[in-house]
Amino acid sequence: MTNLFTAKTNFTAGALSANLLGRVDLKAYDNGAMILENVFIEPTGGVYRRPGLKYVATLSGNGRLIIYEKKANEAYLIILQDECLHIYLDGVYQTTLAAPWHETQITSVRWCQSSDALYLVHPDVPPQKLMLKDGIWQLSAFTFLADNGCILQPYHKFCDDAVTIASSGMEGTVTLTASSPVFQNKHVGRIFKVAEGYVSITGISGEMSATGRVLKKLDEDGEGALPATRSWGEPAFDSETGYPATVAFYQSRLVFGGSRSLPNYLWFSQSGDLTNFELGQGYDADAIEFNILSDQSNAICALFAGRHLQVFTTNAEWMVSGDPLTPTSIQLKRQTQVGSPDSRYVPPISIDGATIFSAANGREIREFLFADIEQAYQATDLSLMSSHLINQPQDQAYDKQNRQAYVIMADGRLCTLVSFRAEDIQSWSEQKTDGAFISVAVGGGQTYFIVKRGENWYLEQLDDTLHTDCGFHLSEVTPSQTFGGLSVLEGKTVKVVADDIIVPDCIVQNGMITLEHPARVIEVGLPFIHRVIPLPPSVGAGNGTAPISSARLVKGVFRVVDTGSLEIDTGTGLHQELTRPLASYHLDTVPGPQTADIVVRSLGWIRRPTQPLWLIEGSQPKSFKLVSVTSDIQIGG
Repeated sequence: MTNLFTAKTNFTAGALSANLLGRVDLKAYDNGAMILENVFIEPTGGVYRRPGLKYVATLSGNGRLIIYEKKANEAYLIILQDECLHIYLDGVYQTTLAAPWHETQITSVRWCQSSDALYLVHPDVPPQKLMLKDGIWQLSAFTFLADNGCILQPYHKFCDDAVTIASSGMEGTVTLTASSPVFQNKHVGRIFKVAEGYVSITGISGEMSATGRVLKKLDEDGEGALPATRSWGEPAFDSETGYPATVAFYQSRLVFGGSRSLPNYLWFSQSGDLTNFELGQGYDADAIEFNILSDQSNAICALFAGRHLQVFTTNAEWMVSGDPLTPTSIQLKRQTQVGSPDSRYVPPISIDGATIFSAANGREIREFLFADIEQAYQATDLSLMSSHLINQPQDQAYDKQNRQAYVIMADGRLCTLVSFRAEDIQSWSEQKTDGAFISVAVGGGQTYFIVKRGENWYLEQLDDTLHTDCGFHLSEVTPSQTFGGLSVLEGKTVKVVADDIIVPDCIVQNGMITLEHPARVIEVGLPFIHRVIPLPPSVGAGNGTAPISSARLVKGVFRVVDTGSLEIDTGTGLHQELTRPLASYHLDTVPGPQTADIVVRSLGWIRRPTQPLWLIEGSQPKSFKLVSVTSDIQIGG
C-alpha cells in the first residue's frame, strides 16, 4: 500500500462531464469537479454557496425580461407578457402598458437600445419603440420617415426580377402597367417605389394594371411616359410578408435583419437618420440593402454590434465590415458555420470582447472571437468540458460586476459560466431551485429571474443577503413569534433564520409562520441544496496520468472561509451518500462565519474507480466557501 498526498487548490475547470472520467491526464481534471450544484466559482479558484433569491412580485403568467438603461446607474426592468409589459425600477413596480405581442410570441421578440429608445421587433408584429420621456412611458409603432407623403422605408419586388412596370406619366395621376400579374386589392393605399419616384396606389383595374398618384417624380430628367422598368418594389414589410425579425445599431445606422418572406436580408438606415431607409444614389450616407447568398440557408437569427456587425444565422456566422460603412465599402464575409437557434431568441452577450452565443444544436455555448493573426472570427466551444450541462438554452445574460454569465436551460436549470480568457478560465456550475428558471436579465447591478414554481410565476432577484429562494426579510419593532405576509409560500415548508440563528423549519399557514421563540429579524424562504463532489482521485507523473482502482481517504483538510455551515460526507459510495443524512462533520453549531482548516479522518475503502472520496452537501441557510482540499490517500488496497 502507498500513501498519496494531493492538494486541490482550485475548481477553475468547473463541473466536468462524465466523459472525462478517463482523461486524468488533462489539467482540467485536477482543477475540475464531478458536480458543482448551487455554488458559484470564484476566479481565484474557490467555490461558495450561491446567494438566495428575493421575492419581488407575482406575475400573471409566463414572461420575458429585458433591461432598459436610462442612465449608468438607472436600469429599468421590462417584463414582456401576454399583450402587456410591466416596468420595474430597483424591484419597485412603476407602470403597465398595453403591448402587441401574444404570450406565444414573446420568446421570439428581439430588441436593442439606442440612447433613450428601446426598439423591439417580431416577424409577425410591426416594430415597436419604447421610450421614457418627461417621466411618461410610451410604447408606439416604429414609423419610417415621411417626405412629402413618400414613406422612406425598405421596398422589395416580391416576384420574378424580370417583371417590369411602365407608367403613363412621370407626375400627377398615372396608370401603371405590369408585364405580369402584380397588383392586388391589398395594394390600394400603399406606396410603390418606381424608378426614382414614389406612387400611391389609388385603384386596381386588374392584376396587371393600377392607377396611382405620383408623390415624387419617377424620373427627374424624364418627360412623358415612363418606359417599362425592372426598378420597382412594394413595401418590404406588412402583415402578409412579415416584419423585421432582428434589430441592431451599427455605425450610427439602424439595422433590420430578416423577415418571414425575406429571412436572409439586411437593411441599414441612412447614416445618422434612423428612420430613413431610402437607398438614394449610393452616396456614403445613403441607406444599404443586401441579402446573404451562399450555399446554405441563412435565416438571420440575431445581430450583434461588436468590433464588426456580427450576423448570426441558422447555419453560419457572418461579419459585416466597412470603415466607415458605406454602400461602396461594405463587405460581407462568412466566418464560421455553427448556426444559431431560430425558434427562440437567446440574446448574444459580450464578455471581454468576445460574443457568447448558443449553437443551433442546443448542446453548445460558443465564443465568437476575432483572431488578429488570422484576421477572422473563430467560434470556440466554451462548454466542451461541461457538455452535460447544456440542454437547449432558452435565455442568457451577463453580470459584468461579478463576471458571471447566466444561461437558462429548457429543463429549468440555470447554468453559470465564469470566463477569464487571459487566465484560460471557463468554468461552469449549475443552479437549481424549487421550480424552473424561465428568463434572466441583468441591469443596474442587479440580476432578475422569472421563476415558475408550481402553477405560479414569480419575479425574483439575486440577493447576497439571502440564503433561501423566494425569500423574505421580515422584522418587527418588538420580538414576535408570528410573522405574516407570506401568502406566496402558502403550504410550503420553509427555512427560517431568526436573529441570525437557524431555527426549526416552519410550514406557512394562512400566510403566516409561528416560531418557537420570539425574534426581531428573520429570513424565511424555500431551501436549496448546494453540492460539491470531486472527481475520483488519480495518480502518476505530472499529477495524474492514471486512475486509481481502490483507495481510502486517511485524512482530509478542508480550508473554508467565512463559512457558517459545512457538512462533509466521507462515506463509501456516492449514490448512498446522496440519499442518507450527512453526519461526518458539521460546522453549523459555532455562531458566526468561520475561517478555518477542518480536519476530517475516515475509514473504509472505495473500490469503484468512478466514486469520489468525499462530498459536501448542505441545505442550511448559512454561508459556505471552500478554497482548498488537502488529502492523505492510501491506495492499492
